[in-house]
Amino acid sequence: MELGTIKSTVLQTMGWLSVVMGLISLAILNISLLSEYDLQIETRFSSLVVTSIIIGVISLVNKKSRSLGFWGLGISMFIIVFVFTIFGLSWTVAPFP
Repeated sequence: MELGTIKSTVLQTMGWLSVVMGLISLAILNISLLSEYDLQIETRFSSLVVTSIIIGVISLVNKKSRSLGFWGLGISMFIIVFVFTIFGLSWTVAPFP
């Protein structure tokens, strides 16, 4: 019985970690856009988003951590869609720098 509670606690922690990592990466993206800092998408930012997605998918296993997993996945997917949309729109405005 205790193994089930430990598993539930670990999965809830992973869900919260996914949400926090998504919020941190969203904050990094917003700060880089507001300060006109050139954010390197290939660096730690993308690994933070991908890790948040992986942890969010793992936390979907348990019923108690499922809502946290959906929140983490939603934030991470929003970041990915936002980055590609902004890239596509900026490409149509000025295709060559």
